[in-house]
Amino acid sequence: MSDFFQLHRNVRLRVIIIFFSTLTSNMIFPFMSIYFARYIGISATSIILSIAILCNIAAGMLGGYFSDRIGRKKLMILSEGLRVITYLMLLLSNLPGSTFPYITIVFFVMNSICSGLYGPASEAMLLDVTNSSQRKLMYSILYWATNLSIALGGTLGALLFNNHLFILFMLLLLSSICSFIITYKFIVETNMPQEEQNKKRNVFKDLFLNYRTVMKDSLFILFILSSMLLFSIESHLANFIAIRLENNIHNVELLNWTLDGIQVYGYLRTENTILVIALSIIFTQFIKKWHEKRTMFIGFSMYILGYVILSYSNQVWILFGIMVIAVLGEVLFVPIYESLLGDLAPENLRGSYMALNKIATKGASLIGAIGVYLAHVLSPIGITVFVGLSGLIAILLLYMIMPAIYERRKQNNEYSH
Repeated sequence: MSDFFQLHRNVRLRVIIIFFSTLTSNMIFPFMSIYFARYIGISATSIILSIAILCNIAAGMLGGYFSDRIGRKKLMILSEGLRVITYLMLLLSNLPGSTFPYITIVFFVMNSICSGLYGPASEAMLLDVTNSSQRKLMYSILYWATNLSIALGGTLGALLFNNHLFILFMLLLLSSICSFIITYKFIVETNMPQEEQNKKRNVFKDLFLNYRTVMKDSLFILFILSSMLLFSIESHLANFIAIRLENNIHNVELLNWTLDGIQVYGYLRTENTILVIALSIIFTQFIKKWHEKRTMFIGFSMYILGYVILSYSNQVWILFGIMVIAVLGEVLFVPIYESLLGDLAPENLRGSYMALNKIATKGASLIGAIGVYLAHVLSPIGITVFVGLSGLIAILLLYMIMPAIYERRKQNNEYSH
């Protein structure tokens, strides 16, 4: 705990903000597909959610660019202020007894744009005030806090969403107002752009040239390709693995309980969340002392092995047991992996790099969605091989570029000193 208080004030405040904003947003947004389907139908809901994702990606590209040009704090204050307005309108559109779903849609999409603008600036700010050795601790704490807030928010949302949506929007609005005040009053600016950067006449041309520069960084591109493949593995759990369990498991006895596939899937998700929270606390202090590269690749191997078995086995005891191995592997590699990302981003383009990394996260979800289709055209062994190959290619890519990553870390550390 003492190490936490040695981190920069911005990091400590961001951990608190992230915890409460994630907690309150997860009470509502994971359930909005149900809300929209109820009022506008399933097909229209799919379109709205797709539009929101595309707007988020586009806003993220702009957010990354402008956070490098005008400063992190300015963009965070602007986007958080706009987000307060969207939450207020969502609240007013869902008063008790008066629901306006089409107004809700408009401000739901606007909120997605605000989140896209905010994300790269907030992530780049964390990198601005930490060095390589501090980032493993920072990302371990953020990993734990985010998973705990998702678990609590999802649970409260499941209990309150149907009958107390107004209260949830009120909590979300209050959380956003507090975030705005803390950012405005106590967060300090970490990126003071040079004046010539703000005198660009053609913003669109400069935006294009900016991201062309990032795309030319082959080391970073290979890293995010590895990231897409690696994190797509877990996204399969919410997609084809869930469908497979529903189809293949019926009335299985476990500790005097009779479970079907949907229940097994639900309990696996719960186990995953509880283990992440518990194991993160246990291993945070150890990870920073262990050999970084060895720990990371051991974690990768456990994680991939776990999900390969989850993608194939129908034995309930094996599924619950192997989830422990998969989560332990995840806990070991995620903080180290995130810290490597920070080492790759040059100081003057951190926002832009974080924006492209966000797109890679969306790409991982897309690969997970493709897995649903592949499950229909491939045999069970085939889909398991697909999961295993995704992980193997990710590991090989990372293994190939690790020397170059460490060389860049060394250069960045020398430059910062």
